[in-house]
Amino acid sequence: MVSRPAGGGGRPGPWSRPFRWLWVKRAWVAGAVGIVFTASTFYVLWVIRDLPDPSQDVLAAGDVVVLDRNGKLIEDWNPAGHYHINVSLHDMGPYPPAAVLAAEDRNFYNHGAIDLASTGRALWVDITSRGLNQGGSTITQQLVKIQLLTPQKSVTRKVQELVLAVAIEQRYSKDQILTMYLNRVYFGHGAYGVGAAAKTYFDKDAKDLSVAEAAFLAGMIQAPTAYDPVQHYSLAHERELYVLQGMVATGKLGSSEADKAATEDVKSELKIQPTARQSQAPHFVEHVLATLETMFGSDAIQQGGLVVHTTLDLNLQQIAQQAVSNGVQDLAFTHVNNSALLAANPKTGEVLAWVGSADYGNDSIAGQFDVVLAERQPGSSFKPYVYEAALRDHKITWATILHDTLTNFNGYTPHDFDNGGMGDIPARTAILYSRNIPAVEVGQMEGMQNVIALAHAMGINSHLDPGLSTAIGGSDVTLSEHVQGFQTFANQGQRVDLSVIREVDDASGRSVYSHGDPNGTAVLTPAEAYLITGVLKDYQNQWGFGWNRQMASKTGTSDNGHGGIPDSWIMAYNPDIVVGVWVGNTAPNGGGGLITAYGEQVGKTVMRRFVNALPSKMRDWYSQPSGITIGCNGADTEYIFLSGGCNATPSASPSASPSASPSASPSPTNLASPSPSPSPHPSPSPSPSPPPPSPSPGPTPT
Repeated sequence: MVSRPAGGGGRPGPWSRPFRWLWVKRAWVAGAVGIVFTASTFYVLWVIRDLPDPSQDVLAAGDVVVLDRNGKLIEDWNPAGHYHINVSLHDMGPYPPAAVLAAEDRNFYNHGAIDLASTGRALWVDITSRGLNQGGSTITQQLVKIQLLTPQKSVTRKVQELVLAVAIEQRYSKDQILTMYLNRVYFGHGAYGVGAAAKTYFDKDAKDLSVAEAAFLAGMIQAPTAYDPVQHYSLAHERELYVLQGMVATGKLGSSEADKAATEDVKSELKIQPTARQSQAPHFVEHVLATLETMFGSDAIQQGGLVVHTTLDLNLQQIAQQAVSNGVQDLAFTHVNNSALLAANPKTGEVLAWVGSADYGNDSIAGQFDVVLAERQPGSSFKPYVYEAALRDHKITWATILHDTLTNFNGYTPHDFDNGGMGDIPARTAILYSRNIPAVEVGQMEGMQNVIALAHAMGINSHLDPGLSTAIGGSDVTLSEHVQGFQTFANQGQRVDLSVIREVDDASGRSVYSHGDPNGTAVLTPAEAYLITGVLKDYQNQWGFGWNRQMASKTGTSDNGHGGIPDSWIMAYNPDIVVGVWVGNTAPNGGGGLITAYGEQVGKTVMRRFVNALPSKMRDWYSQPSGITIGCNGADTEYIFLSGGCNATPSASPSASPSASPSASPSPTNLASPSPSPSPHPSPSPSPSPPPPSPSPGPTPT
């Protein structure tokens, strides 16, 4: 018997076969590795040839070309046409470089081109979130992104970024890389580099910036539009505090120095001047840039090389700008010095015109602040949400009798401009005459939480207080949100989110983003939406706006609690366009005064100029949808009802407890529309019963 050797050299195990194959094919494998290495080397050398010499005054960045919906140029966001000062690292002073490192890369001098720990954390977040969302880039990687690569997010692009970052650190010193980055990074308001930023924001040389000012600027690098101090000072200040903490953590600042810097009033030191930009819609472009930051990261703007096809119509934008500018002049005698207008296509949600202020370059009115995105009290223009909720839920019909008499709603007593009332009036008359007390009564009957839920569903994202004062516009909303809400009315109950970008192309013309067809959400049925539209179509005649086409509309006038008017509004729509206009009095640093203009005057000035200049094709109107009946069982034929709900006409009970108790400190009472003169009456409705009194002498109606 022959025994097998104990340590025998029998057939190799399966685990060893790949290695044997590689050994046999070693010449081919070595050749392939050599080809890949050589190609990678040539690729790296070819790409970094364009990296600027840090000793040269070079600002290489592509344009962000912003076009309107018809391909017309809105703005060429070109760094060569913006502000740049090349500054050596030594001449930047001690604070700006330290602040930027604290904000962006605290271990810059202690790691290589890649911070493995940060990259690992970012990779884990991307894997767990199934997306490319987390940062973790070093300053060297950021320089690569803004100087050499497109803003596209992909695994291939990330690999390119890592390879190039390693190559750059082989070619340049850390000081040189930091110098290039500090002279290249974008700080907003057209300022590229820390030298330009110091001049743009504080009218100083970089070396003269205080600790707080340097930290403030460094904090904006992450998202220059999102942290724009003109629009979002509180966010920029929070970011400043983060940078100061980082400067302490990196040993560049003592705790007491950081505490002192944190109390510095940077806002009062800002001296932002409008850049010499040539833009036909500056606030709109800034919102587009902010949207790009959200979509691609701030590198999209830093690197440039993008063509953005937007939704704006420059023809309508020009009409809107003229309407705002001339309308403000019309209302100058009422102390109005500023206005904003937003218009959109209700079917698609595409923004067609965006005017954030009457004069972008006018610092006396804080013209760079975009009022379209600012929270203001909407006054009576909020009432359609209240009535719609109650009508939809069959709590009232337009024929329901409401009590327009001074009423204490469990501690909350709303007033109208005349401190009086019209007595018992139908709900339809109450909204057309914009009476406050009936609107609060309806809010109580419906329950303010239900009203708030509907307003949120229609597009109001701001916090709405559940107190009854919200029923007459006592909670702040933005003009953008308000237009979104009325878009839902205008689109027969289908909410389509407002949008500003149709498509984005890179420098080679390849599409990197396409908005696609909008997806609507059914918030109301066409019949429910028509209940508001069918009544508000008479509003323009009730108040004599003098418009040349049919629109549904509603005005609003806020009250500071002492009879003063901070804001006046008007909202209007038809099937082709939805528009919102705000007017007020503004000043730098959030200041401003009161006005004497009611919403009715805004309808006769700014909105009239805009509506009457619209193209003739924008005059479509709604047909009565199914689910609507005229009259109730042969009676009340002057009113429209939901089918099957015409008998839902309960008598309101103002003495009952509110569904949602008023806040401890209710928001200021908002001014209702004073009773207009009896002529013209809304057609075809009859005179209300009882007939409203003629207006008392006093303020102009709203």
